[in-house]
Amino acid sequence: MTRFSWPHSNDYPITLKHQRTTLHLQKELPTLTRQALKRLIDLTPDVKRVSAPLECASSRLFTKRERLDSFKKKWRVQHGMRKRNGMFDWTLEELVNTCEANRRGARVPGLVGFGYSRSKVGLIEDVFLISHRLDGYLDGYNWILARPQAVDQLLDATFELLHALHAQGITHMDLWAANVMLPEQVGEPAMAIDLENSFSVPTAFFSETLAFQFGFFYYRHIYRFITEIDYDAKVKQAVERYFPQIREADFQRVYEIAKHQDIGRLKRRDIFLEGKIESLW
Repeated sequence: MTRFSWPHSNDYPITLKHQRTTLHLQKELPTLTRQALKRLIDLTPDVKRVSAPLECASSRLFTKRERLDSFKKKWRVQHGMRKRNGMFDWTLEELVNTCEANRRGARVPGLVGFGYSRSKVGLIEDVFLISHRLDGYLDGYNWILARPQAVDQLLDATFELLHALHAQGITHMDLWAANVMLPEQVGEPAMAIDLENSFSVPTAFFSETLAFQFGFFYYRHIYRFITEIDYDAKVKQAVERYFPQIREADFQRVYEIAKHQDIGRLKRRDIFLEGKIESLW
């Protein structure tokens, strides 16, 4: 299996170095933005994860910093190695998937840069992702909490986004309401975030995978805002409109399980790769 390689330097030609950290950026950043990034780098080592807008009002950037918390992770990331299950560590999966989604023009935040910190002995111990902040957007979970009567609007936007992602060959296996960003301005399209558990290759089990995505969206809190019968009707309409090619029996088998069962991140990948899902009942 191929090893991980960092995105090409031609796409991220600007380098920002601070302490033992190197950031690769698409373009030169203003002084205030560079200073804010240095403050992010300077955070104490006990801060395991940062996922927040950059503390610079003029930057319009969103940053993620993941501290690798074991020697095995540091060794794998350092050498671009996969885990025994064939995956890279989650932080590298997100970088790979976000880069590819950007390359294809999918509706995800633009990746501005990435980087890494090294320990005193040279092992990578932090990974950074820097993307455009989605100003004027609200995540779908907080959106529906504020307007529970508008669940149909959320579902319409999400199902259209799901279709748009598939049209670009992007399969998002963690697409719940909080990972759907809805625009405040009418007429703008929804966007997807958090691509660590995604694929950008075709699946031989499209019907099963799509069924999981629809079922999972209901399972993760949306059941609180709509009856199952009404949700099923919305899904039926969306499938007929966007995905008429599915195999109905395979779809229904997985869909009925995914609506009511917690399916972990690795088990979701089994659905995409092998069409496998086990019912607990």
